[in-house]
Amino acid sequence: MLANDIMTREVITILEDASVDDAVRRLAEYQISGLPVVNRRGVLCGIVTEADVLARSGDYVGEIMTRRVITVSQETDVNLIAQLLTGNRIKRVPVVANGLVIGVVSRADIVRAMASRWVCGTCGAIHLGMMPLTCEVCGAPGQHFSREFPRRMEITSR
Repeated sequence: MLANDIMTREVITILEDASVDDAVRRLAEYQISGLPVVNRRGVLCGIVTEADVLARSGDYVGEIMTRRVITVSQETDVNLIAQLLTGNRIKRVPVVANGLVIGVVSRADIVRAMASRWVCGTCGAIHLGMMPLTCEVCGAPGQHFSREFPRRMEITSR
């Protein structure tokens, strides 16, 4: 399973020259704990989190954001992303293509993937969690499975 399979595509971002007050309002409004920070061209330049807002002082997002951001591509394996999140004690990684944010994978996205139900297209057997390599019932290969995935409530539906 890859980042592209589980990432949140509707990414809420903020400009680096936005006020810290704007960042706080956006975090609260969307009930999220971090925002990718982009410049006027839409290129990722940092991330601002609740911890940044609480621990740092400044008037603008660019003054308090974390500049060292771990990113992944849409082809990054979810197991590697899980290792990056836990090993670096972070909650999310932006998914980037050519410097532009195209998604975000959070710990919650990975947990939802682990809770997926996979239905064997050959015999209809249900498997829970990550995609099985073969069906335990009929032996069909993994590519015969379809996923019933508990989707994340999209930001716009809140």
